[in-house]
Amino acid sequence: MASHGDYDDVVKMSEGIYDDRDYLPAYYHSFIDDTDVIVFLALVGDEVVGLRASKITESGTAFIVKAARVAPDWRGQGIDRRFSVHQDQWMRQNRPSVKYKRSTVFSLLQGVVESMKANMRFIFSMPFIEYQCGPNLWWRQDPAQLAQLDTTGLPDVLPLQAADDDFCTAVQKCLPAEACGGNDGKPIILVDWDPYILNPANLKRLQAQYTIYMLKDEEETSLSFSNTYLSPSVRILTVQVYANDFSTVLKHLLKHLKDTCQTYNSDVICMGVKVPQFELEDVVINFCRETLKMESVHPSKTQALALESEM
Repeated sequence: MASHGDYDDVVKMSEGIYDDRDYLPAYYHSFIDDTDVIVFLALVGDEVVGLRASKITESGTAFIVKAARVAPDWRGQGIDRRFSVHQDQWMRQNRPSVKYKRSTVFSLLQGVVESMKANMRFIFSMPFIEYQCGPNLWWRQDPAQLAQLDTTGLPDVLPLQAADDDFCTAVQKCLPAEACGGNDGKPIILVDWDPYILNPANLKRLQAQYTIYMLKDEEETSLSFSNTYLSPSVRILTVQVYANDFSTVLKHLLKHLKDTCQTYNSDVICMGVKVPQFELEDVVINFCRETLKMESVHPSKTQALALESEM
């Protein structure tokens, strides 16, 4: 098992991952401190050559693959494949209540996607829109000016308070159509890159880690999450908005942008947005590119894919 003292070795494995936007250096210490996260290390002698981090979720009935890394000189030798088998065996022996293994993958990682689909069942995907900008844009210099872009006429989004079953049922109408396609048939949401069942207990837990907003109007109940951290090269802002129309998505997105830019006014910000419907993808891209004047991170459209397997 890993410890805080392994941080430097782990960071070396992280170099260059996701074009130096890897989340692992920012989260490693919190993984070690979280009693629900198990961090495995692969060693050859005294050399750290691999890592797998997994989080127990859903009251002990599932686990999420949080991170998988292999040192550059050891890639292509089947280490991660063997590591995955070891991780699953450990879970069966030490966490017998775990029934499901869940993971997500970025669509541009074609080799990883193919490998995971061969061993796990695809549930659903969401558009992943990633744009970045420096601090010199007009709305970065004065984030309050973002308010002029809100022409929706919708009420303000509000911090999520207590969420009950009726609230979750209302939000479920905004999820991807296949979001209930897991083995247990319950609705799954992606929060950052982690799959969770949409229920009051999970929302309460997630409030400690994420900024969560809700909006109730006559048409629908919507929900959004955001988180920010400093990667090796830029500040990352992740936003997930569960809504069925662009006006509602815009209302949530502007609030998360304003919050982040008021606090981090000098950082280069790379914003990754997930929305539940592919019909929303082009209009969100156009907003980031034409209205906010942000630069695209990827040359083509991308997705976040959610997968699951039984233990």
